[in-house]
Amino acid sequence: MLARLHARIANVRADFTHKLTTRLCRENQGVVIEDLNVKGMLANERLARAISDLGFGMFCLQMEYKGKCYGVWLVLADRWDPSSRLCSVCGWENEMLALKDREWTCPQCGTRHDRDINAALNLKRLATATALPVASPSGNGGATAERVSAVVGKVTPVRDECAPHSGQEEHSAPVCALS
Repeated sequence: MLARLHARIANVRADFTHKLTTRLCRENQGVVIEDLNVKGMLANERLARAISDLGFGMFCLQMEYKGKCYGVWLVLADRWDPSSRLCSVCGWENEMLALKDREWTCPQCGTRHDRDINAALNLKRLATATALPVASPSGNGGATAERVSAVVGKVTPVRDECAPHSGQEEHSAPVCALS
């Protein structure tokens, strides 16, 4: 009975991870994932069980192979990138930001930041600047797309350039040959 319960919990978690990664790859041109120090996070005894239950490794593996299948840019942000410490408005870095600080105000521009939203904005900028095409500022309505040359931080773009389609087609099945 206990073995069946554990198997059911494992299946529910795997199902959720598969559905989430598939949805993320179908609905987005690019996804950015922060390379976290999971081993270091597991040292916290209060959070270790909850963190290990999440399955960050499996999530990243599924995003990588599904990103290749759907033609999605997967950007892995460096774990030392100051995504939550960097002001998303002016670029000032808050060196004194501790993990317990959930909100902070930038002394440079006066903007009040929520730590997680600010990190998401900085990671979005990082992904856009490194992987995604942007509209040309030439004034032609964005007819030509070009890559942004300025890289904000160290990233590792993971993409299969031979992907058969962009992954944005609504009713097409992914064509993917996994080896």
